[in-house]
Amino acid sequence: MTTRHTGPRDPDPGPRTPPAGAEWVAGFHAVLAAVEREPARVEVVWVADGGASGRVRQLLDAVRAAGVRFARVPRRRLDEVAGGVAHNGAAARLAPAPLAEAASLLAAPGPSCVVGLDSLEDGHNLGAVIRTAAAFALDGVVVAGPHPPPLGGAAAKVAAGTLPLVRIAHVGSLGDFARAAKDGGFWVWGAEAGGTPLESIEFPERLLLCLGAEAGGLRAKTRAALDGVVAIPIAAGVESLNLAVAAGVLVWEWRRRFPLPPGRPGDGGP
Repeated sequence: MTTRHTGPRDPDPGPRTPPAGAEWVAGFHAVLAAVEREPARVEVVWVADGGASGRVRQLLDAVRAAGVRFARVPRRRLDEVAGGVAHNGAAARLAPAPLAEAASLLAAPGPSCVVGLDSLEDGHNLGAVIRTAAAFALDGVVVAGPHPPPLGGAAAKVAAGTLPLVRIAHVGSLGDFARAAKDGGFWVWGAEAGGTPLESIEFPERLLLCLGAEAGGLRAKTRAALDGVVAIPIAAGVESLNLAVAAGVLVWEWRRRFPLPPGRPGDGGP
């Protein structure tokens, strides 16, 4: 059990070996966001020995203010838990993130866009899609399939502190979720080459946008549930866009047609 503290404390030595199954986020921005936005999930923060930059002081000030345990450790320990992600001298171990109920993502009134990711396995792409969903105040991201990437590591690093801003759900079948979305008044569109060019379609007010995994694309069961397929016109000689880039283009176009009310989060600049 993790003990919480309400004031400054001396550095904690931390566990000698990271617990099996622990979820780690690495990198200054990801760790700072976790401490400031989700302190109850942060079990311990590790900072590289000898770090004394302004960013390190800022992070440790936030850690102490939140009453979170921390430790100074050799960089090799950070390398071990970061899993290849550039940690910049900081990492945090988090309790499992609470996932949203998939049905709750379909409950928002008015214009609504949810992104469905079919059998996605790349954490970098997941983090980029989550950051995009936060930027455009979408109503959630659904990750479908048996092996979704963890929300720590690369996903948290690329999401750059936006994980707490987006409701994320996991389902076994995106096709089944798509049928439930239709029952909730959503139109279901897929994104694939050969679809209707983006500039020629009228986006629906309530949209489930389905994108396939990096290699296999959309599953047959998901395709069978689609109301239509949209394609992003690109230059000759370029086979396709990265999944996360395509998601960004498409949800920007949907949000352009259904702007946020003034004052709502997401209507600021980059």
